[in-house]
Amino acid sequence: MKYTDFKRYKLYSLYKNINFRRYNFLNISKYIDPTRVKLKKILKIWDISKKFDYKKRYNIRKINLPNFRKYVKYIKFNFLVKYFLALTVFTTFLYLLIPSFYNYDQSEIESYICKNKSIECIIKGKINYSFIPSPRIKIKNITIIDKKENIIVAENLIIKLSIKNLINKTKQNYKKIKVENFKITLNLKNYKKYQNLFKEEFNFIPIDFLKGDIIFVDDKNYIATIRNVNSKVEVNKKISVKGNFLNDDISFTLNKKKVEKKFFTKIKLTMKKLNFLSEISYYNSENNENIVNSNLLVKKGKNRLTGIFDYKNNKIIINKSNLRNPILDGRLIGEIAFLPYFDFNLELALNSINFTSLYNYFLGLGEERQKSLFKINKKFNGKLILSSNKVYSRHNLVKSFESQIMFRNGNISVDQFIINLGKLGAADLVGEVNNEKKITNFKYESNIFVENDKKFLSKFSIYKKRNVASNYFISGNFDLENIKNTFYEISFSDNKKLSETDVSFVESEFNELVLMEGYKNLFYLPKFKEFLKSITMK
Repeated sequence: MKYTDFKRYKLYSLYKNINFRRYNFLNISKYIDPTRVKLKKILKIWDISKKFDYKKRYNIRKINLPNFRKYVKYIKFNFLVKYFLALTVFTTFLYLLIPSFYNYDQSEIESYICKNKSIECIIKGKINYSFIPSPRIKIKNITIIDKKENIIVAENLIIKLSIKNLINKTKQNYKKIKVENFKITLNLKNYKKYQNLFKEEFNFIPIDFLKGDIIFVDDKNYIATIRNVNSKVEVNKKISVKGNFLNDDISFTLNKKKVEKKFFTKIKLTMKKLNFLSEISYYNSENNENIVNSNLLVKKGKNRLTGIFDYKNNKIIINKSNLRNPILDGRLIGEIAFLPYFDFNLELALNSINFTSLYNYFLGLGEERQKSLFKINKKFNGKLILSSNKVYSRHNLVKSFESQIMFRNGNISVDQFIINLGKLGAADLVGEVNNEKKITNFKYESNIFVENDKKFLSKFSIYKKRNVASNYFISGNFDLENIKNTFYEISFSDNKKLSETDVSFVESEFNELVLMEGYKNLFYLPKFKEFLKSITMK
């Protein structure tokens, strides 16, 4: 119905239609059976209602307001931490990014890297800034020159920058230099000049060299190369070099520190496959570069050399040393000079030498290495006095020896070689190994002095002859590559000489019996006995 129609009905008229007298509410109880009412169900419903009592379940008094406040504070603090972290990251990123907008001047960087006036830096490539993985300046294609000679040529050079004052271009601090894919050429004649580059006044920053080669030359003559070099240089502190030399892993370290008014330096060189170790430690004063109280250790397998030496005027002076290995045992003294050229004057006095082991080692080298053993570098010059008090060999023929050997421009000169044969007598030998021609020859002269005829003949199993001459003179030429001997002259006491025919016969017998198998039977006594029998029976 409409709302207007609803107004027509009055509420009091409803009461007229209801007769309250007709409904006796007391009579309702007649229709209710109390026995049918189950009290337990009612109680259950009552309990459930208690459980869902709003007042008890949502009691506001039970809320712990202090804990709630703490929770709210934690949310605020967590938000602030994240905010400041984000702000710090953004600020740091911006701080590291700003230098990328700078224009780095090429001449300024060149002058900074090459502070020394004697060297010059030339940058041919680009200069860029990068902050990954750390702030740095990257330079492409740089060359360092000393009087028109290239010392260092590198594809990449990286200058690591300090975080401090990074955005201030004029105050940027260079921490370290890294040189990658480089070639370093060192002229041994400029040793002193290179040494001056590491003076303390230049104040070099640490330098790392990665993946390069170090080439050693003497003027225009090539000497050697260390390949795949990784090196670290801390001026006046430490230099380390690792690389490959002669197909072997080489490691070189130099540590330097100041103790009171003296500098203590330790040098270590190792070669892995060769099983070689060398250590040198020494002191030198602040005002004097002469080295005193120096110790030396050189090891190669079972070979060991220890000694005390001084360094003065570009010379190593060996005052005392001990040399020991399975072949020999003795001491070494003398001088070794490096400038203006390599030269030495050494005396190696042996207590004993095992000649059999030494000769077996020589035979084990193979033909090619045996031939190259006598080819000496022309830069290897000097004098060696070599002697031994005892000589151990299979047949005990030589008792001792002493010699003086000179090395001159690739040639070996035997100025003196005296052999003690015990009761048999003695012998001497002089000559020269000449490497100037294609074939290496040893031209020699020898005297043999016989002291006891009977023992001499008995030693070499010669029984038909009753006596021998008291001395012999032999001269000739030994071809060290083709392993062939030529006799020039054979004479006896009282100036008696063999005829050319007899000399040719002796020569053919020697080459056939002693040198038929190369060096194998050169010092084999039974073959030498066979040779002497053949020439004395004629």
